[in-house]
Amino acid sequence: MARQRPENFNLALDADSELGLVDQVSAALAQMIESGQLRTGERLPSVRQFASAQGISVSTTVEAYERLVATGLVLARRGAGFFVQQRDAARNAGRPVIPSNPMIDSAWLLSEVFADDRVPIKAGCGWLPNKLLDAEGLHLAERRAVRASATQQVGYGHPYGYVPLRQSIAQFLGRWALEVSLDQVVTTHGATQALDLIVRTMIKRGDTVLMEDPGYCNLLAILRLADVKVIGVPRLPTGVDIDALERLAREHRPKLFFTNPILQNPTGTSYTPACAMRVLQIAERHNFWVVEDDLYRELAQPTDPMLAALDGLQRVIYVGGFSKTIAPSLRMGFAACRPELARELARTKMALTLTSSELTERLVHTVLTEGHHRKHVERLSASLMTSQAHIGARLEKVGLIPFAAPRGGMFYWARLDRPDMSAREIADRALQKGIWLAPGEFFQLSEPAYPWFRFNVAYSDAPELIEFFRKL
Repeated sequence: MARQRPENFNLALDADSELGLVDQVSAALAQMIESGQLRTGERLPSVRQFASAQGISVSTTVEAYERLVATGLVLARRGAGFFVQQRDAARNAGRPVIPSNPMIDSAWLLSEVFADDRVPIKAGCGWLPNKLLDAEGLHLAERRAVRASATQQVGYGHPYGYVPLRQSIAQFLGRWALEVSLDQVVTTHGATQALDLIVRTMIKRGDTVLMEDPGYCNLLAILRLADVKVIGVPRLPTGVDIDALERLAREHRPKLFFTNPILQNPTGTSYTPACAMRVLQIAERHNFWVVEDDLYRELAQPTDPMLAALDGLQRVIYVGGFSKTIAPSLRMGFAACRPELARELARTKMALTLTSSELTERLVHTVLTEGHHRKHVERLSASLMTSQAHIGARLEKVGLIPFAAPRGGMFYWARLDRPDMSAREIADRALQKGIWLAPGEFFQLSEPAYPWFRFNVAYSDAPELIEFFRKL
């Protein structure tokens, strides 16, 4: 039979404290449980009994008890009350299960690394440090969301996405002379979902697609899951290998060509205007669609070409997002294309996930329109440009050979002149020193002759990283 302690706990509560009564009650009870004053299996006083004894409201007591349930310290039994949870179970509640030794492979790179805090130097990661993101704009948006009517935040939202945000996206694209209507824009759960929707909507098992080599590792994983034939088009410092694209398109008749023209992941390079025009001409000649992954557009130079603007979305499907400049946690992306194709993408989106989060889209819309974001992006771009030059110079001094001269953005792609070692072997060694590297094999369709690495310049200014390569 469960033990019960109905007497007054005599908690020292202060109604004038900056710490609310709910926080005070839950903290005091948590301390009693952790110290053993309240033992495993012991029944807490009823809500009304506790509220009366402490001179607080029933609602305050309910919220404090529920907070203890949420943290695993207390167990709620319907019709019986609240009971102290076993302390070992409580201590383990909510803790992520992390393998004892992280393995640098594609699965870890694509998933576990986001929750793995054991590697202090994340030189190979694909996101920006919190200090470089638009925290101020996001906080303002969150405060406005709290003040908004609850009826504006609880629905599913529109299948195409939040209308004011789609209007802002249309204005954003208009800066690069791409005119779109609202029925051409579909919001998604991040730019990666936009790529997945395109794959699911436009191609079937066994079809042939082209993608850049090296290219975006998540896209490569999506295409392999779709069981399509993936052929790589070599990436050059000036864009893609035009001759190879022409030849491969003629030989294989692909349905889609996936490209990341500006500040490409992983090489950090951008198309020249001539390359952009040639790609569109080849697509027209060989009748395939071009999927323009333009996630880094906000960080680009004003003169960098946009395929969708040059093409008018006739043969180009445009993918973008704001995770690199606002916050990756928001997971908000979009696709822009012909109206009839946008309708098909929205149907696929609804079949897979219903609508995207309108609450998230409202936050992004507020950040984009409150007047601070443009200046934030200017500062971020300048900071990354400086980091590119600084980190590139340091890595070259210790033997890394750059793919191309950096033009800004997050990524620096370089190799070692060590054909006797693979990038994975080197990454394993680095991991023992607390350094996470992103081996080139994760981004390349075939085994490279030399060990390539993608560096995130915002995380690579670490003496330990430079010393590791110097000794290597």
